[in-house]
Amino acid sequence: MHRWTGGRVSPVPSAAERGWAGALRAVQVTFAGPRTIVFVNPKGGAATTTSVLMAGRTFGVHRGGGVVAFDSNETRGTLGERALPAGHANTVRELLAHLDLFERPAARLGDLAAFTRGQGPAHFDVLASDERPTAAGQLDGDAFDRLHELLRRYYQLVLVDTGNNLRASNWLAAARQADLIAVTTTVSEDTASAALWMADTLERDVLGAGALKQRGVALVSEPGPAGGGVPREAVLGAFSERCAAAVRVPHDPALAGGGPVDHSRIRPSTHTAWLYACAALASTLSALPEGRSVRASR
Repeated sequence: MHRWTGGRVSPVPSAAERGWAGALRAVQVTFAGPRTIVFVNPKGGAATTTSVLMAGRTFGVHRGGGVVAFDSNETRGTLGERALPAGHANTVRELLAHLDLFERPAARLGDLAAFTRGQGPAHFDVLASDERPTAAGQLDGDAFDRLHELLRRYYQLVLVDTGNNLRASNWLAAARQADLIAVTTTVSEDTASAALWMADTLERDVLGAGALKQRGVALVSEPGPAGGGVPREAVLGAFSERCAAAVRVPHDPALAGGGPVDHSRIRPSTHTAWLYACAALASTLSALPEGRSVRASR
């Protein structure tokens, strides 16, 4: 329009366009080193796995890759089920058995493709939990630390999907290694209550009092198209008091049902909401003390 009118008309971006561009800049920020975001809620149905997948896709697309989602469930998690399949069935268990290969100087990122599951146009990788129905307790705290260190060597962002047992050694290891805690919840009363109880437990036993106000972000999801339970504003308000930020993410039918997520079926408005959610995550990470990791500050 500026060119066609010879400079007589110079439209300015709308508020929505400026907000979107600002969120994009936040998501694309350069960190001083690899960063780990751990997604937590001790109750099932809290949208923890779908939050990991949507954050993986959002960061992966807008940062151009360098993102891995790691299912740290000590039993059989669902991240692998909801992700795109690969040409292999390898999981955390197989990677642990071959971890010595990646602790050598000649190790290459490409070799990890035999254990991770690339998510195609979503531009992130998934490391699934052990999918054998008869196995449990294979991933302890020490194993988590070794896998986490490996992933930090090859990826800029490590997103961790956790299980429901706050006393499990791998759950505690993930919380201690987190640069940022993403508290997932819905507006359902029981799910929100479980998240608040977990926040109390985390600050009392692991992170220290007030830690989530510095490095915690709440992701508040609608459980269905009509919402339900506690009013959304009440949940957002409660978590805004506990965390550095609380962000609403809408219900999307493409994320319901429990099967593999087809990102092409997700509504544009949902992708926009997740851009703003990931901007809150990235901005909170960026606001941490410069040159000092969260782990070093504890």
